[in-house]
Amino acid sequence: MSVAEALTARLRGMTRTARMWGSPQELEAAALHFTHALHLARAPDWTWAQTREAWGGPFADDVDEHRAMREKMYGANEAQARVQVVQGFVVVWASLARHPEREAVVGPWLEALLDGPELVETPDRLNMVLFSLMGFVAAEPQAYVNALNLERHRVGGHELRPLPVVAPPGASDAGLTYTRDFRSWSKVVEAIEAALARLSAP
Repeated sequence: MSVAEALTARLRGMTRTARMWGSPQELEAAALHFTHALHLARAPDWTWAQTREAWGGPFADDVDEHRAMREKMYGANEAQARVQVVQGFVVVWASLARHPEREAVVGPWLEALLDGPELVETPDRLNMVLFSLMGFVAAEPQAYVNALNLERHRVGGHELRPLPVVAPPGASDAGLTYTRDFRSWSKVVEAIEAALARLSAP
């Protein structure tokens, strides 16, 4: 399977597993960056601005629910949360065994996000984008998960605690986004399907 085919398959899979991606805004962010990677696989000179224009949106709303989620995860400590996410993934990326063909396409963009994390806006979305792109590049998915768990434990004191959570060390329910009343999942799924349809058009 080519890298472009694998990226397409990943995007299709996201439409079937939408609620596993944290929140609608996190799902949309991850899908947007996978779409950008797919554009890059087909045209290496493709730009982020072109991807954003083609995507449209944003499609995920639930503004109040996302605000409440972020208040619980990091509140006023957004800068610290962003640093925790970046530093955690830098450590994992440095020792990650990588699929060479996928790294050739996705790796430069992933490293651009580590250098300029504000491109992904909020720390929770940054966490999801880096998690999903790095997982796509990983040659050994279980080793990647293990390394990420170790880094989560180092940063937050518990391997299940998301990197963006800023709180005393230890177990925390601040990342349990599935308890939120998000309503815009279907809008994001439709946006992913529309992007795939555009990319498959002759």
